[in-house]
Amino acid sequence: MNEKTTFGLLSTIEVPYALKPMGSCWSKKGLLLANYIYTDPDEVNSFELVYTVIDNEGGKSEIVESEGILPTLFLNPNEENFVTVFTEKDEVEGQKILSVLKRSTKADTESFFFSDRLEGRFVGCTKSNAIFYGVDIWKDTKQDELVYVHFNDNLVKEVKKIDIPFPKGNKVYVHQNEIHLITEIETGWLHRQLNEVGVEVRRRVLEFDFPFVHEALSLSFNNKSFLLCEEYGEIGVVEIDEEGNCMFGKLYDLEDEFFGTWHPQQITPTTSVVQFTTEFGNGWLVIENDNLIELVYNKNKTGYENKLTKEILNLDANDMVLSSISAIANNQIGVVFYPRKARKEVNNKLYILQHTIQTISNKSSVQKTV
Repeated sequence: MNEKTTFGLLSTIEVPYALKPMGSCWSKKGLLLANYIYTDPDEVNSFELVYTVIDNEGGKSEIVESEGILPTLFLNPNEENFVTVFTEKDEVEGQKILSVLKRSTKADTESFFFSDRLEGRFVGCTKSNAIFYGVDIWKDTKQDELVYVHFNDNLVKEVKKIDIPFPKGNKVYVHQNEIHLITEIETGWLHRQLNEVGVEVRRRVLEFDFPFVHEALSLSFNNKSFLLCEEYGEIGVVEIDEEGNCMFGKLYDLEDEFFGTWHPQQITPTTSVVQFTTEFGNGWLVIENDNLIELVYNKNKTGYENKLTKEILNLDANDMVLSSISAIANNQIGVVFYPRKARKEVNNKLYILQHTIQTISNKSSVQKTV
């Protein structure tokens, strides 16, 4: 079912018994979702892993995965959709990397199996590698881990893990074949640049004492960098210039502290979307350089309110889990929600919102065209 709302096209996926969302990702054909579809109430393992692509008109196409479970969706450097799944080969458990949408030709059906575990979250691509980055928040003695999946065209040639020298707990930003890390140290904030295979090539120490840094919106030694901060509900941005000078600007007082944030999703070279949770709800914010473009928050089940325009998106009883957010086009995101249920209840419905964001650069280009 599809419904037009003031926030954009709202599509629904509904199954007879139960489903569980396992991630979403941009694709050339629309928003790509991975879901477990459960079929038997009496058998907890009676599920299929199903990929669904939703196009810009709400049309749906599905592919059933036969090679494994526990998917992690990601893109390769050619912007083709790939997935890692857990499987078994010759009685050895491991992970297999496969193309999601193209398995019809010999090249595309060749998969890559490795017996180790691919840790971390997908954070972007360099010229030849898909980059994953992992932080173990429970072990102070465990270094951050970078994993790169090396491609030759659309074939995986190598998977390699690299332990990043301390300090740990880095925020990461990947752009134009550069990998940037930033983390707090005793004397300030350490900004490091790595090459495509994780070797450090530059570093600097930045001196600032601003509110808690949640995410790196952009990092660069040659251009301005921007960090998302929040403390006691007050949201702001740290701007860092090429010389390392730092300036903090307040954006909005949400009044509620962030419990967690997700890795930023870039929708333009200068605009990022960050998903967040608080004690009272969840939502997302959009920042273009140091400007707050959008802040949408569902507090105490009152609906997803755009705090800047006061528009509200209501979904059922508004008791929603915000599952994932992915860029699906320039200035457009795909937002996946599902109803919150009691522990022993099952969910059989997903809501998918295709939402256009009016950035400053987008507004300027429209005005020039007119």
